[in-house]
Amino acid sequence: MTTNPFIELFHDPVGSLTAVAYALVLLAALVATWYALGRNLLTLYGEYQNGWIALPPAAYTARVIGALLIVAIDLLLIAGIIGVLSA
Repeated sequence: MTTNPFIELFHDPVGSLTAVAYALVLLAALVATWYALGRNLLTLYGEYQNGWIALPPAAYTARVIGALLIVAIDLLLIAGIIGVLSA
């Protein structure tokens, strides 16, 4: 059964506003990681266009791993936002 958020805010204002604050903090972290991911992917694309002789350089590999970790953090943040807002 879903409740009206305004009624929930009236019954428990501190808990409701705290949940919204947590969700906003998680959303801010999500935006920051999207920015980092975009910059990382643009750098990877530029390095890929320049090419390399034999193997990808270590910095390129580290950026690929970093991009994957940022996507994993984004998924955790999205799960946290859903968890906070549905509780």
